[in-house]
Amino acid sequence: MHKEYKKAMENLSLSDSDKARILANVKKACESGESQTSGTILPMPRPRFSPRHIAATAAAFAVILASAALIRIQFTGENNGDDMPGTAATANPAEVIVWEELDSIDDIEKKTDCKTYTLGNLSRGYKVRKVQVAKEQKHVKITYRNEEKKDRILFEYKEEENASDVTEQFAEETELAMEKVGDSDVKMYGAEKCDAMTWQKESTTFAVRMSKARTTEQAKKIVSETREKKPGEGADKNDQTDRPENTFRPELVSNAVGWTGDESETSAAERKAILRKIYNRLGFRVTVVRPAQKVSYKQVGDFESFAFYYKEDEELAGRRIIGYAGWEGCPKGVMKGYEEFETISAGGLHAEIYRNEAGEELLAFVKQGISFTILIEGWTGENASNVLAEIISVLRISMDSGEVEEEEEETPEEEAEAERVAQCQEAVQKLQDAVAEGSLKKMAAFGEFPVSIKGSGETMSIGSSKEFQDLNSAAIFTSDWVDAVVSYNTDKITADTKTFTMGDSDNSLTCKIKNNSVVFTELYVSGVAATPTATPLEE
Repeated sequence: MHKEYKKAMENLSLSDSDKARILANVKKACESGESQTSGTILPMPRPRFSPRHIAATAAAFAVILASAALIRIQFTGENNGDDMPGTAATANPAEVIVWEELDSIDDIEKKTDCKTYTLGNLSRGYKVRKVQVAKEQKHVKITYRNEEKKDRILFEYKEEENASDVTEQFAEETELAMEKVGDSDVKMYGAEKCDAMTWQKESTTFAVRMSKARTTEQAKKIVSETREKKPGEGADKNDQTDRPENTFRPELVSNAVGWTGDESETSAAERKAILRKIYNRLGFRVTVVRPAQKVSYKQVGDFESFAFYYKEDEELAGRRIIGYAGWEGCPKGVMKGYEEFETISAGGLHAEIYRNEAGEELLAFVKQGISFTILIEGWTGENASNVLAEIISVLRISMDSGEVEEEEEETPEEEAEAERVAQCQEAVQKLQDAVAEGSLKKMAAFGEFPVSIKGSGETMSIGSSKEFQDLNSAAIFTSDWVDAVVSYNTDKITADTKTFTMGDSDNSLTCKIKNNSVVFTELYVSGVAATPTATPLEE
């Protein structure tokens, strides 16, 4: 635009007589001490513009209008780019902000004096699609997108403590919670879930806006994994800005001892021989069953090792999973650089999560007395409990010395039945998720009304979804009841299952299979003083 303006201005000119007349008027005004409007001014003849003058003047006027529009954008933050609603930059009216779009995250270090921060705890599907920098203000915006989830995350930071143009963009929004993450107080915004947040760290102000809201725990994890990229450090794994889609090849997961990455799927004959050899040495064998795909087996020292892909889960799709099974621990080197991070559970099984400096995580758990260590390519711990449940669902442990049976192809009827069971198990998992979140609204979607609530008093009958949602959630979602329900192992659901109860005698949720899904009909919550009427529990 600067070049266009300069070119247009070069086309504007005044005749010598016009210049002399203007200078004479200025000189006369100065000598008389009077303004031009009160003195005698030499007459200005009617201007005569050639077509060339008119075109140049029009061009200059257009440039001025465009410049005014640009300045308005700089001061109001209005634009039609990737910035999401509510993230417009505000500025001191005397300060002109010039945003420059860079080719990649690496260019922040190469072309500016700004620090480089990235969001570390994003699944593989999120890619950096836009990087903007205001160099003078040391203000950076990075847009992440997940095309499959139709989700977009705008991450921005400014190297200024309590930068108002970063924090005040959420002033009109509902404050959801204030959470402590490390040394930072994170202010979260949203209705029931978090869709935006701000925090301070190392004299820098950060903000994140998400097009799809997350739970506070998920949001906290995003904050905890925000990290500074040090000078000379390798490219960010999510950065695909202005790069061809096919230039990124999945790498073998870190610390995959005994694997090179070029192994092919184990054939039926090879599988039989390897598993027999493993049993003869270890006294057990682990088989990876469908819907796992491209399964490979190896013996690594005193451990059975296996690799496979699992496309049924969004978080695992496209990631190579490598596991080790032994009587204790794992092969030397598998846990190099990893430290214990947290404990999770799924289907009644507890697992330890370990994390390394790159933010990668692995799972370690014991099932039927066998120690398992699971490495997942590029996984940073998202939806950990669900990931654990999916993985253990395809692992079969055998202590039987008999021959390894050949896997037979399923008939169309068997495949349809397996699909129906999988749908029911998935529905149960979603109901458990609603219970874990403490959401009466989500639970109500699975109710077959009227439903019964029992406790220390008489039975309460709840006639509708609305009536259920009006209940006192604190009285329903007691810690004992939630733990009892969510620990139910969905593998217990088979093709013959008609009704089932999640929980125990004191805390339970009774359900039945209906139309390849699940509905609940009765809750038993220990300690709830139910009444015979359908009156909601009082707050």
